[in-house]
Amino acid sequence: MADMNIGQPTKSKPKAGECRRCQSFCDKLIDPAGCMAMGCRYLYSYEDALTGGRYMGCMQEVFHAEIDMDAFELAEAGSRTGFGGIKMTGEALSHCQFTVEKAYEGEGPEYECNNRSFFDCNNDGSESIRAFDLRNALNNR
Repeated sequence: MADMNIGQPTKSKPKAGECRRCQSFCDKLIDPAGCMAMGCRYLYSYEDALTGGRYMGCMQEVFHAEIDMDAFELAEAGSRTGFGGIKMTGEALSHCQFTVEKAYEGEGPEYECNNRSFFDCNNDGSESIRAFDLRNALNNR
């Protein structure tokens, strides 16, 4: 009989939009309101003929979920923070505006970021945007 590691954590490969190199567990979030504001050509919407519901999503699957437009509009109108971000599940395009959110806060070396390039856009093209990290300026003094 083969040995089974019962109770042992399995290490899985991080998915697009997530970093698991430290104990903070960071995720990239896309703000669909930002996609709408910039007029992203990959943002689509449709009306479901059976239910009458309206939905939007990303043709490039930067985020995989389809968002209920009525819920989105209600959140955007009724809250100072709006709808908020949705987890990035694909690779960001050069024009995608994203934020990084930590799942856990903590102190000590196990919570210190050791993957600063995670804050950058993955695209190496001429339109790519690099995150400004104040720690870089402070470390170069």
